[in-house]
Amino acid sequence: MARPIAYDRARVIELAALQFWEDGFGDCNVDDLTRRAGVNRHSLYAAFGGKAGLYLDALDFYVATIAAPYLAILEGGDDLDDLAHFFATVARDGFDARGCLVTNSVVELGRSDAKVAAIVDRYYARYVAAFAGLVARAQVGGSIRADLDPDAVAGWLLVTTQGVSVAARLGAPGPDVAEIVRQALAPQHG
Repeated sequence: MARPIAYDRARVIELAALQFWEDGFGDCNVDDLTRRAGVNRHSLYAAFGGKAGLYLDALDFYVATIAAPYLAILEGGDDLDDLAHFFATVARDGFDARGCLVTNSVVELGRSDAKVAAIVDRYYARYVAAFAGLVARAQVGGSIRADLDPDAVAGWLLVTTQGVSVAARLGAPGPDVAEIVRQALAPQHG
């Protein structure tokens, strides 16, 4: 008879995400991972397919929980103030010294793992769509310049957020991105 599972799968994934977020994939050793997540090696391999499988679950967890409130600001926004609020919120509590787990994954792994790349691609596509949608809605409302291409602006905003995340990981103070975005996108009056 199989032994009953003695751990909370969701909690293991959450704790593993925190460990990967701090250490990265390569520098996260299995002993630290199992200790933090409260699961033994056998369970790690049996339930998650090992460190790599748990990493995929951790990335999915990060996107669904840690990144979700930031995406919600964009997806619900309709003017330049909402976009500035997004950057101010991210600067306040989203880009700590760990940076962004997804960005860290890209920096560390690039496109070397197809499953990680698929998660990253979905994440970035959602951000680009959220940025483009907000820009288009704000253009209709008149708070963002009408002469700008929402898709091009969305790409720039994505790269900006990821650059700020890398700077945070390096311990560099970030610029006031909210103000830079305001100055770049606001209609010129006068």
